[in-house]
Amino acid sequence: MKKLTRDEIKERVEKIRQGLGDDDEVSLWVEEIAASIPNCQVIGTIMAGNGISVDEIVDRLYRPDVISL
Repeated sequence: MKKLTRDEIKERVEKIRQGLGDDDEVSLWVEEIAASIPNCQVIGTIMAGNGISVDEIVDRLYRPDVISL
């Protein structure tokens, strides 16, 4: 799977946030985003973004997850 550009990720995040696409399309978009960014919490990051812009959500997606042991 090819890595998406930032603009492609933004486009998919906007679609997911607007409730567009059927279950299969949304699953594909999430997989594509996950393959393109260091953050493995794709759905949580997208859906936790109430009151923030799509650009801010995309910024958060590019932040790597940090696991503390």
